[in-house]
Amino acid sequence: MKLATYLTLAVVSVASNCGAALVSYWNFNGLSIATASAPGVGGVPASIAADQGAGLLSLSAWAGTVDDFSGSASNAIAPDVAEESLSLTAGGTAAPFPGNGTYVELAVSLTGMVDPVITFATRGTSTGFNTGTWSWSTDGLSFTSVTGNTATTSTTFALATLDLSAVDAIDNSPSVTLRYTLSGASSSSGNNRIDNLQINASAVPEPSVPAALGLGYLLLARRRR
Repeated sequence: MKLATYLTLAVVSVASNCGAALVSYWNFNGLSIATASAPGVGGVPASIAADQGAGLLSLSAWAGTVDDFSGSASNAIAPDVAEESLSLTAGGTAAPFPGNGTYVELAVSLTGMVDPVITFATRGTSTGFNTGTWSWSTDGLSFTSVTGNTATTSTTFALATLDLSAVDAIDNSPSVTLRYTLSGASSSSGNNRIDNLQINASAVPEPSVPAALGLGYLLLARRRR
């Protein structure tokens, strides 16, 4: 086989091993809540398992209330349609409102995966949460913040994206916790909806492929001398 052909095949092999794949997906279409209440009360689940892939969304630290307002088809995986959304509400009767400064958590495994990206459809209300920040942990105890704000007070659903590809510490980690903290709501009914939440990541390339690719380039360099 000619060296140029060998290098081409190696490049194709690397690309095929690095394509994005679904880690976890929540559509919240099965979420049905009679009345808004705190997690673990009134039928609100304290945790929600992923609908596809593997992962667990925990509401145990959320101090506001939870509802199931209408959702969106944006970012849904076919054949899913727009039904319910995870609707996080500030709650309480007076400022600062209990939901402010509290969070939901996603627990996932990134074994064999790198460069995760979080995407979800979201919308808010004019008095809802205007700040939504993320942090990560590999031990569930010590969290590191990530730059970016994915909350909105717009009443129209839009796609929110958080690219974690620069966070090398979570690559190939068997236990990753992602914490989403909301704040800035100015009324008890202020809320932020989350729907069709996906985590996608790239597979770790097979060790033999990059090694072979490096060897090919070395041979090519020698031939050119």
